[in-house]
Amino acid sequence: MRYNEFLNMFDYSTKTKVIVIASLVILLGLLIWLINYNNSRSRDLTMVTQTRALAAGLESYFDKHNVYPEFSKIPLTSVRAITENGINQVGDYVYFQAPAWVMDGTVVSTKDRYIIEFSLNNSWDLWGISSAGGGSCRLSNYLEMICQSK
Repeated sequence: MRYNEFLNMFDYSTKTKVIVIASLVILLGLLIWLINYNNSRSRDLTMVTQTRALAAGLESYFDKHNVYPEFSKIPLTSVRAITENGINQVGDYVYFQAPAWVMDGTVVSTKDRYIIEFSLNNSWDLWGISSAGGGSCRLSNYLEMICQSK
């Protein structure tokens, strides 16, 4: 095949070229939206998993010491570990080792109760968040999670 014959393969009308390019742009935009949507849902699920791991660590601490470690309301990002010596203290037994938190939230703990608060960005029928804008969640003693739509 010669060069001129090759170029003739792409000799379509302007209208056809516009339709093909517009279709490709729409498909690319849809693909980008789907990727972002799935990443956002993935961050939500990771956040729930991370907060449940923290709550499980607090419950394990309670099982061993019959009290929760005491600390005032702090951002989740400042929780690095929970050991037998408390939060962010060096110890021989680690109840919780902090991940790189994917989203913001707070935690407070007294001798008999803890509360972890965080937001989710998507709707989750499983947790009672029906709004497409997400909602706020609270995880407390006995791994009880309650969410509400924004």
